[in-house]
Amino acid sequence: MNEREGETMQTVTVAIADTNPGRRAKLEQSLQGGQGIKLLTNVIPEGSNASVGHQLESHADMTSVEEVVARIRQLNPRILFINFDQSTGGDFALLGALQRECPETLVVLLTDKSAQDEQILQALANGARGCLNHEADPFYFLKAVRVVDQGEIWVTRKMLGKIMDKVLH
Repeated sequence: MNEREGETMQTVTVAIADTNPGRRAKLEQSLQGGQGIKLLTNVIPEGSNASVGHQLESHADMTSVEEVVARIRQLNPRILFINFDQSTGGDFALLGALQRECPETLVVLLTDKSAQDEQILQALANGARGCLNHEADPFYFLKAVRVVDQGEIWVTRKMLGKIMDKVLH
């Protein structure tokens, strides 16, 4: 391999913040085979209710966001996959806190079929760098890590069209 700048593959650190053990295991399995990817331990402990869209109404929830941000700051992953729980709506406190406290960490949302485009657009406007369905082919998780690590965004073509509509109107 050539050692000139930009031609060596840097190791990309990846963390997963998802309280669902099945989904998390599937994603970990998808990423483990990836060359140049170092998978860090889970960010959100099982049983925690932290999610991106979670409204922060009680002190307990604020603590969970602060704990997650502190854990992410400690791990310092380059890419962070976060389960996007759009059922709670919310003010995207976790995304905002991550942008302030961990600016080097790039967030990719994990969604399901119920994800609403408007909420995903709002999350992207609040600092998320991409969006990927939990059910996507494992190949796409690896590809998303590479693309986002290089400073690009990872969204569907349909979502890109909606982003362009927002920009142009």
